[in-house]
Amino acid sequence: MSDPIPTAKDVVAFLNDRFAARGLPYRIEQIAVLPYVNPMWLSNWDVPQLTDAPEREVIEEELREARWRFPQVTSEY
Repeated sequence: MSDPIPTAKDVVAFLNDRFAARGLPYRIEQIAVLPYVNPMWLSNWDVPQLTDAPEREVIEEELREARWRFPQVTSEY
């Protein structure tokens, strides 16, 4: 049996753990998940909650890692 598709909850938990490990004050409550799976394996989710956060370089680094680990997720929470 193959692994189940990760959910938005998995991404939220991963990012919150990473932000805590870096000492950043941000905690994600939810992510925006597009209603389709991209055939090019580009991520189908985003974190609009962090758009105006000042630590863009560190946040973008963590988002890249999360998108690599979780390129496609379901919105089930």
